[in-house]
Amino acid sequence: MKIAFFGDVHGCVLHALGAAVLLQRHRGITLDAVVQVGDLGAFPSADRWDEPTRRFAATTPAQGDFFRLLDPSPALADGVRRALAEVPPFTFVSGNHEDHDWLAGLHAAAGDTLVPVDPLGAYRHVQCGEIVEVAGQRVAFLGRIEAPGTPFDYDEQAFARTLAAAPGSVDILVTHDGPYGLSRNMRGEVQGSARMTALIEHLPRLHVGGHYHHENGPRYHGDTVSYTLAQLVPPVRTKWSPEPVNPRQQIVPGSIALLDTDGHVVEYVHDGWLADVHGDDLDLTALLTAAC
Repeated sequence: MKIAFFGDVHGCVLHALGAAVLLQRHRGITLDAVVQVGDLGAFPSADRWDEPTRRFAATTPAQGDFFRLLDPSPALADGVRRALAEVPPFTFVSGNHEDHDWLAGLHAAAGDTLVPVDPLGAYRHVQCGEIVEVAGQRVAFLGRIEAPGTPFDYDEQAFARTLAAAPGSVDILVTHDGPYGLSRNMRGEVQGSARMTALIEHLPRLHVGGHYHHENGPRYHGDTVSYTLAQLVPPVRTKWSPEPVNPRQQIVPGSIALLDTDGHVVEYVHDGWLADVHGDDLDLTALLTAAC
């Protein structure tokens, strides 16, 4: 079976849907599951955005596509339905840029650990600390990051449940955060979570995460191999680079990984067609009609 993993989406949900379809078409494969590693950008309205999301959205309009998905026009709904006729819905875990209270309310209302967040069912959120069967694999999901004293710090009960799982009982660990020593930021500070390292070493044979916005892996932690994904659609510009870094708002290599569960072989996707999925106002129907 084949599972596609997507890096931080930050609201660019139409780019992600289009890329899943094109990945399947160009590779001539069938995706059995699509998993997103957090920072989907799941907010019910722009007034609930956190400050970093608001800042980047000022120059990156596609970060507002999540709201288009919540109240889709007939044309948008047609495009999403076309995509879902070809690929499975996305399953995602919380990042540090989501509305955690809103997501918790959806779970409470549904009384379930896995709930759709949009009316078309394109994206489904899984609660932290849950182990779910995905394409024949037992997958543990743990969202948020190690950030004590903040609203997006690890859920301690969820972390404890995940850590308590017996070694070998989980095939894949999907998290938003990554292991300590993964990289250094622009200030030279070591990135990653020591607590996450301990969890990765304890649990599975495969770990996939995001958060740090660049491809990093494979890295080995005990018997586990770890992969970190790039941000799907980097912003037009950042405070580190006053010049535009992604003016076409296109998907970048290394933001998607493909797992073949036969042998647990993981490949970062660097295909040239990734650049075909671009734009501030992506027309999903047009993209899917034009693509091979």
